[in-house]
Amino acid sequence: MTELREGIHWVGVVDWNVRNFHGYITHRGTTYTAYLIVDDEIALVDTVKDYFFPEMMSRIQEIVNPSDIDYLVSNHTEPDHSGAITKFLDQVDTELIASEMGVRNLRSYYGENLEVTSIKEKPTLSLGKRTLNFVPVPMVHWPDSMVTYIPEEKLLLSNDAFGQHLASSWRFDDEVDEAVLMQEAATYYANIVMPLWMSVGRALKALGGVDVEMIAPSHGVIWRSDPDKILEAYKRWVEGETLERAVVVYDTMWGSTEMVARALVEGLADEGVEVRVHRLRDSHNSDVVADLMEARAVLVGSPTLNNGLFPSVASFLTYMKGLKPRNKIGAFFGSYGWGGGATRAGEAELISAGIELIECKLDYKFRPTVAELEEARECGKRIAARIKSN
Repeated sequence: MTELREGIHWVGVVDWNVRNFHGYITHRGTTYTAYLIVDDEIALVDTVKDYFFPEMMSRIQEIVNPSDIDYLVSNHTEPDHSGAITKFLDQVDTELIASEMGVRNLRSYYGENLEVTSIKEKPTLSLGKRTLNFVPVPMVHWPDSMVTYIPEEKLLLSNDAFGQHLASSWRFDDEVDEAVLMQEAATYYANIVMPLWMSVGRALKALGGVDVEMIAPSHGVIWRSDPDKILEAYKRWVEGETLERAVVVYDTMWGSTEMVARALVEGLADEGVEVRVHRLRDSHNSDVVADLMEARAVLVGSPTLNNGLFPSVASFLTYMKGLKPRNKIGAFFGSYGWGGGATRAGEAELISAGIELIECKLDYKFRPTVAELEEARECGKRIAARIKSN
């Protein structure tokens, strides 16, 4: 049993085995977190995926009789958090509370006759010694999203914000490797929250005057020892701050595009710029985007196939464009046989993604010559100079 504060319990589950979360690779699994607040009255905040319902209930039963629970709060209606609601309500006669949009979403998922109280009617809830304040945070990361704040404990139940897809036998930030924790927090932000940075910025501004000593998200571990660490990280990410880093991402058919990629990497590294390299047959889109979020430059390469982009590169560009990376410069490189097309299509996709193109001629027929590879190295050096000048 894990207690955040006296009478406030973690009753979620650890999903050690999940490796794909709506297209995002979760190398380290995840958790689905529910919180039980035991006071004069008792509230459960969020549930878990439907098939983990028995495990959640077994944890609750170690603490209270589930029939004594007075309120069920739904911070977010995505099924990884709301999936067990109907099973819970089948067993427990309690009041379900959600945001205005949450009311509509829950009824869309679980039936129009579902009884739900809107936070418009009940913006706060007194349990006795503690109060639950419900604060809408629309588009962080769904329109229905809200957070629950317990002022007496300075505790923020932050829903999907500040989370990580990280399965662990430990529950708190000071119990896990900090490098792993921050990597997973950044990967989570990059793949889920990044395109919603304006909404996140508004939410952070609203939290600016709130005294928070602990942040308990819906995925991953709880920030108890240093919540400012993740708050400051989110501020940087919202501002779109970047490092002197370039990401080179490509695929290759017969090795020619890979030769260009390696020449570009050499040019960048020669000028002291950190480079992270991903060949798409070996790297997942979500891992590339995690490296890309804080990079100043992205260089994408593709061989021409059927007068267009190689499929893995086309997939990456579509994925990246949807996440709307900010403050990036870039270039497209490639190779072709009897007819080109990939570089033209790729440059158009980079422009569409809001990336400022650096002018470099990086489209080579068949196998690049020694002189052409030197040209690519020089292009890498010029891009490095731009990176370092920002």
